[in-house]
Amino acid sequence: MTIATPSACPKDPMPLSPRRALPAAAAVLGISMGLANLLSYVFVVFVSSALGPADFGGFSALNTYGVLLAMPAGAFQVVVAARQTDAARAAGRALTGVRSALLVGSGLAVVTIALAPVLRDVLRLDSAWSVVWLALMVPPMTVTGALQGVLLGRERYGRLSGIYLVTGGTRLVAAVLAVVAGLSVAQIFAATFVASVVSVLAALGVTRGLLGQGPRAEHPAELLTGLVKSNVALAGLTALSSLDVVLARARLDDHDSGAYALAALFGRVVFWGTQFLALTIVPTLADRRRATVVRSTLHRAALTVVVLGGLVALVCALVPGLLVRLTGGSAFADAEPLLVWCALCGTLWAVVQVWLFAEMSRGGHVLTVVVWVAAGVQALLVLTWLGDSPYEVVAAVGGTAGVVALIGLMLVPAKEPAPSPGSAETMEALDLTHD
Repeated sequence: MTIATPSACPKDPMPLSPRRALPAAAAVLGISMGLANLLSYVFVVFVSSALGPADFGGFSALNTYGVLLAMPAGAFQVVVAARQTDAARAAGRALTGVRSALLVGSGLAVVTIALAPVLRDVLRLDSAWSVVWLALMVPPMTVTGALQGVLLGRERYGRLSGIYLVTGGTRLVAAVLAVVAGLSVAQIFAATFVASVVSVLAALGVTRGLLGQGPRAEHPAELLTGLVKSNVALAGLTALSSLDVVLARARLDDHDSGAYALAALFGRVVFWGTQFLALTIVPTLADRRRATVVRSTLHRAALTVVVLGGLVALVCALVPGLLVRLTGGSAFADAEPLLVWCALCGTLWAVVQVWLFAEMSRGGHVLTVVVWVAAGVQALLVLTWLGDSPYEVVAAVGGTAGVVALIGLMLVPAKEPAPSPGSAETMEALDLTHD
């Protein structure tokens, strides 16, 4: 038996209090993810201006399906990050996560390619190749998510920030080339596939040295159990925050669905742009030695989300015409009145995201059920009642998101319960000092 000392693990960060760790981590990730989301915004600007409302509606609908395929990538990021707090097992768990991600991503790609003809017809696409190229993006995208989880869990925020910027930058380059060359929807997805390969290679490069067998590497089944739970949670969040574009495509005509898709982009600006706040609480709450002020940590994160979302909504209310012209051009003028409402919907989604990531890191499941129920209610409302205009779709989306955000607020615990003697958390904490 040996005693682990700080010098034995020099690359592992020392435990920090949540009050000190969260602002510093949020600042680093916030800047990089803000820039990455700006790059993604410019990506959509190029694509929408090149395709026009009708084709852009189809592109957005398929891209939303791609968001569903990206759920395992997000789940791997959270699950792998939560498992990196155990320094003795970090390297082995990281390697297990990457291998599992490759397996899951490949399986999803095969299924999606098999469904390509069906998706082409349902989404009214010109070619099934659009679906095929999207499917091929899934394995590198999922592996990148696992590698991001390694960096997040080890609190290597500088490297993690670099990966976000590489991902956004390569997608933008693909969009610029697509516009210059006058590419079709299928060819745009082919270009973004190349960008995803570049991103995963960059992620492998910056995680070199953090992956290895290590002592006591976990069995893949342990990781996959946590992955299934997290995927169920993220699937509900994705359904709640992303299926509105698909529902709008199903109920509205091509022009209105394209206008809605452009306006919905501003909700996603808030949702994805504030994700860094949800991510930075994961290692803090997953490490039971540091999660001592759960309520204040979560309330600060949620309040910051509301402030940032409010600022985006204010800009959308003041200069909607300018934003639409810069994003898609005059052909999308009908989207102008929708911008502020979509931004507010995105703010509610982002608050729910904070509550849900916190629950995932602590192994809870109540809010997951609530999110799934709300997603079903939202779909039912749009498909049967509130789906005759873009404004009715926004009303259904915003109403369900608001209810979930309030329920999540009520579910925030006053404090993290202390592990009882002999519990799994206590034994793992003791195990950190033994080999």
